Order: sequence, then structure tokens, then C-alpha cells
Amino acid sequence: MSWTYLNGKKIGIWGMGREGQSAKSVLMKHTQRSTLIEISEENKSDIFSCDVLIKSPGVSLYRPEIQEALKKHILITSGTNLFFENKDPKTFVIAVTGTKGKSTTSSLLAHTLKTLGKSVNLGGNIGEPLINFVDQKTDFLVAELSSYQCADLNGHPNIGVITNLYPEHLQWHGTHEQYYQDKLHLINQSEQMILNGDDQRLKKYLSDGENTSFNTPESIHIQGEYFYDGHIPLFPLSKLNLLGIHNAENACAVLTVIKLLDLPLLKCAHAFQSFHPLPHRLQILGTKAGLTYVDDSISTTPETAIAALKALDKGQNITLIAGGFDRGQDYTELIRFMAKYKNRFRLVTLPDTGKRLSELSQKAGIETSLTSEMPTAVNIAEHITPPHGIILLSPAAPSYNLYQNFEERGNDFKHWAGFKD
Repeated sequence: MSWTYLNGKKIGIWGMGREGQSAKSVLMKHTQRSTLIEISEENKSDIFSCDVLIKSPGVSLYRPEIQEALKKHILITSGTNLFFENKDPKTFVIAVTGTKGKSTTSSLLAHTLKTLGKSVNLGGNIGEPLINFVDQKTDFLVAELSSYQCADLNGHPNIGVITNLYPEHLQWHGTHEQYYQDKLHLINQSEQMILNGDDQRLKKYLSDGENTSFNTPESIHIQGEYFYDGHIPLFPLSKLNLLGIHNAENACAVLTVIKLLDLPLLKCAHAFQSFHPLPHRLQILGTKAGLTYVDDSISTTPETAIAALKALDKGQNITLIAGGFDRGQDYTELIRFMAKYKNRFRLVTLPDTGKRLSELSQKAGIETSLTSEMPTAVNIAEHITPPHGIILLSPAAPSYNLYQNFEERGNDFKHWAGFKD
């Protein structure tokens, strides 16, 4: 909806975090005679007196209040949608989503485009809310979108990218099936789509169409130690300043965007080499007393913990610190993977999933310690990890039973490991 349409309307803003504050600021600038109401849990009934409700991503689309408001024909939108509906039409938007890897992929893509001489903004679920860029002119805007933002997306990105699909965010979407559908809504909204052709769930949910793939033999993919475009070698994987095959696969998504934009692929090698990894994503904190500490606090699924172990495993000892909010994750494959290397892999677990993880790992013969807090977990890990080993925080679960977010969890690990900013 346009700024003109919103003039004189009674507008509720539910959620006054970064998104809500940005929406309020932009609305005050662009609308006239509008009444703005801040909505919280304490006054949520006020939404029914509004003409329009701007919902922050953390407020589930499936809450009873939202569903009732829709039935009463209250218009519900978001700061993300307001951006798309009012942005400079010349701004080329590339939207990136996926259960895992979307932040790294978005950041690497923005960095690569900048290295190729383009003016670029990066925002959305990472950094600045998109609505903050509504008045800015730029060549490209790379928008990281969460499943919450994809679910009710009305805008039309020029290119959409999906990195992968794993079970996640049951508390917001209600079911895993709804989560998948909400993620895949980006496909319906995007002018062109780029999809991970090697992701089993994406292949299950999508029929053959006009989407562009990566990670297939015919597309941009990894073969041996090189990035390839079909049968043509591009440059070595060693040019990518990121750990793990999963990050190299995400880099294939970036290269696919660059190819679709008809920009030079070979020049991406320099961009990949100069990119700095994001915090809390397989971030090597340093070495102390012969042990290397790695912060992968972003890990909220068993699959990402397995990817972290694979990325770091060069034959040395690894102690994994895992555990967090319990949403019924299946840890069978994680324990099965660790059991194959139980002479080198050890496990220290945290609440709430720590008890389940400990029981499974002990049955598998993995050396395991159960604890209730990060300082004790780090201390135990330091005592049981042999010299020249790795202590890895990759929790395989969300953080919000003990922490506000994964950043706070990672910073706590860093503190008790003895590393300063």
C-alpha cells in the first residue's frame, strides 16, 4: 500500500523492536494525518480499532488475534511489504532465504557485488530493516528474508534464492509443513528463482519448472577442489575464506546470481578471498593452552551441527558443546555421525535438549558430560579435550531457553573461553 493510501488512517504497529521503530519513523516522515498506535501484548485488543496493522516478523501470522483481524477486514502488512510497495523501482532486489546459510549467502553476495563495482545495500533479517532503505537509490539491494517475512510477502524481488529447507520454527508456523510452505512462498513472489538443486526437501516440494539451479552437475557446483560452471572449471575452493562444504555450496548460489546478472564469474575469486566470516558462524576465536575454540552458536538444528563437525574434522579431537531449547528435534543422525568417530569426538550438553542428547550419546558409546550452564560446559570441555584439539560450540538447538538469542549465547561462550572483543 502506498504512502498516499495510508494518509489519515489509524495504523497499529505491533512490535516495537528494530522493525517496529523503523516503520514508525518512516511512516511519520511519509504519511499525513495518520494516527500511529504502538501495540504490545498489554493492549493487543487495540488492533481491532485500527484500519491497518503493521506486524513485526516476530508476531506470528497464525496468532488468533491476527486471524480475527483478517476476518474483520483490517489490512495487515509489514515493514518489508511497505518497502517493496514504495521503493525506487530502479533498485534491483535479490531476496535470499533458507533454513540455514541465508545470512552468510546474503553477506557474501553483497560483498561480491560491491567488489565488482556495484552500489549495494544489505538488509532485512540481517542488519537494517528493509524499510530503512525505501528512500535510497542503489544498484542492488540484497534482502535476507526469514520464514516469518516470506510468509506474507507481497513484494516481488527481481531474484529469489533458497539455500535449503530443514524443519524449523514450529512455534511460529504451527507445523513443519506450514513452515515449508511459508518459505516456498518466495517462489511465487519472485520474478526469477535460484534453488539448491541438491536439497532433497526442495526437490520433493518443487516440480520441474523454469527455476535456475545450483549444486547440480549442469549448473554451478563443486567438483573436487574447484568451483565449476557445468563442465568448465572456475577457480579453486581455497579462494573462499569460509570453512565447510556447506559454505562452499552457498557460495555456488552467489555465483549463480552473478551469472544470471551477466557479471564476470572469474572476478568473484578475489571477492571470496577478501570476505570475512560472520560472527557465531564457524568463527574461530583463537587458540589457548593448545586448544582451538570455535563459535558456531548460529547452529539451531542437528544438520548444522553435523556440518560444523565435518567442516572442522581434519583427524583431530573435537569436543562438541550442544543443547538448547527443546522443540522435539531428532538427534539420531547427529549421534550416529559422532559415534563413527567416538575415539576422537566428545560431547558436553546444555539444557534443555542436553538430557536427551546425553542419553543417546551414552548409548552410542560417546564420552559425554551433562551440565546446566556455559561456564561449566567450557570448563569440562577444556579438561577432557586432548592437546591440539578443538572445542566447538554448535548447539543444534535454539538459544531462547537460556539466552535472548544466538548472539548472546555465542558471546557467553567467548567470554568463558577467555577471549575478548
